[in-house]
Amino acid sequence: MTDQDRKPYFAAAAAALTFNVPLSEARAADLTRRLAPTAAGWRALDLGCGNGELLLRLCAAHGLAGDGVERDADVARRARSYASERGLADRVTFHAVDAASWDRPADLVVNVGAGHVWGGAARALAALHRLTVPGGKLLFADGFYQSSPGDRVRETFGDLPDLAGLAQLAVDAGFRPLHIGVSTLAEWDDFESDWRAGIERLGTPDAWAFADQRRDEYLVGYREVVGFGWLILTPA
Repeated sequence: MTDQDRKPYFAAAAAALTFNVPLSEARAADLTRRLAPTAAGWRALDLGCGNGELLLRLCAAHGLAGDGVERDADVARRARSYASERGLADRVTFHAVDAASWDRPADLVVNVGAGHVWGGAARALAALHRLTVPGGKLLFADGFYQSSPGDRVRETFGDLPDLAGLAQLAVDAGFRPLHIGVSTLAEWDDFESDWRAGIERLGTPDAWAFADQRRDEYLVGYREVVGFGWLILTPA
């Protein structure tokens, strides 16, 4: 199955989710609190924003203007619709461009599960350092190995660091960590279940086969092996 063949399944899965990562409502609220501006006039930027949910919550909670960058034009269009529904279209703009091409810094920068845009966490953090205004904050969230992966998992996820290694990559890129957390197993289970539910609702044998494959990959493969780290960082 090619990436193009998978695209409708990924779209159906994402449409069923509030956040397309293992993120609970409680953690989203906590992150929003921790990411409060420390000065007036801050602007937000979410690179690889998906449907824009986290960016919209941050801007609504803290009275910010901002930009969301999402390469998929259909997803960016959906994010614009959400902004309009919440009365935020006048101060939150969504751009259907490649996040790696963005060159305008912001005070509050978000990159959740999209470090692959730059080719991995190390390169992503280096690029994000250039895009985070001195004195600002970066929310960077990415995968890491919380236990030793088997060959099948490593083939899928590549050479991820452990959590300490992920934090060190941030320091090496010029950041100081303000907060480090990890998605819980319950967050992972809810995310994977809800992700598959979107595909299940397609109701076709091919969709069910794809959902079965994902369930097997998770339960037999990367459950409790791949973690998801949440780092709030500030430029050193």
